[in-house]
Amino acid sequence: MIKSEQNISGFPPISVAMATYNGAKYLEEQLDSILVQTLAPADLIVCDDLSTDGTVEILEKYQAEGRLRFYVNDARLGYIGNFKKAVSLANPGHYVALSDQDDVWLPGKIQAAMDTLLGIEDGQKPAMVYSDLILVDEEKKLLNPSFRNELGQDTYEYCLNTLLFGGFVNGCTMLMNPKMAEYFSTIPEGKFFTHDTWIALIAYTFGQVGIVPEPLIHYRRHHHNTSELNSFKKKGRLGRIGAELLSVFNNKEIFERELICVAEFYKTFHKDLEPDQRDLIERFLKMEKKGYLGRKLELRRFFKGKWIRNFPTREIT
Repeated sequence: MIKSEQNISGFPPISVAMATYNGAKYLEEQLDSILVQTLAPADLIVCDDLSTDGTVEILEKYQAEGRLRFYVNDARLGYIGNFKKAVSLANPGHYVALSDQDDVWLPGKIQAAMDTLLGIEDGQKPAMVYSDLILVDEEKKLLNPSFRNELGQDTYEYCLNTLLFGGFVNGCTMLMNPKMAEYFSTIPEGKFFTHDTWIALIAYTFGQVGIVPEPLIHYRRHHHNTSELNSFKKKGRLGRIGAELLSVFNNKEIFERELICVAEFYKTFHKDLEPDQRDLIERFLKMEKKGYLGRKLELRRFFKGKWIRNFPTREIT
């Protein structure tokens, strides 16, 4: 059952916000993994974007049992719009965890995220935490114990410098404090924007951010995301620099997407940034007018001193 507003554990109340669209195949397993968390959410909110595959029938069953509340949109909102609606329906003052429809949460996922978030927030700023994921196939067979490793993102520091070149925060791992949840409505909609990167930019500039050291979710690799994953290969340090250059500079669409997203973020929040943050973002945006060699030199400047050894991980239950 959905818990009451007063969490008997003594922790602040948490709403889980899920966006669904034709996710019937894996939806029940994901819902069940949320509902058996060691730190139970006070509310599970699902917004459906006019599914046609049986998703709504599953949600109706769970709602009838008092285990969630769901809403079917009057018109298609798209991925970001659907998530924005789900987050907007969380009760004021709730912490908010985001959920995709086809993952499986480890039982201690919410507890580990909340422990980390309460340790870094000061109550005055927007704050969020995130984690790595365990990559599995459609049948939940292990493919890689670290999604960050699969994408070649486990040898550099996670900071504003490196975030500008591509997101390393997955929205499905996020837990946000109430102040951060208020910023969710500022996310632009369109093909160049993702809620993952937008919220990460807020956290790494004028917000607060924490990283849970262990992966907390089984992340399914299937036909909807295989093409993205296949574009990455495990490389050594120098090879990964080359991979960054290839993806950012040789793929016009990727570089354009990063530039447009960062430019819109800068336009929206530049008054809230520290002077060094404004300078850094302005320098990144100027790369649009540079040639390949100029961009290569700039990338090396951005990543200078940011290369590290792999993050340690540990299993949790």
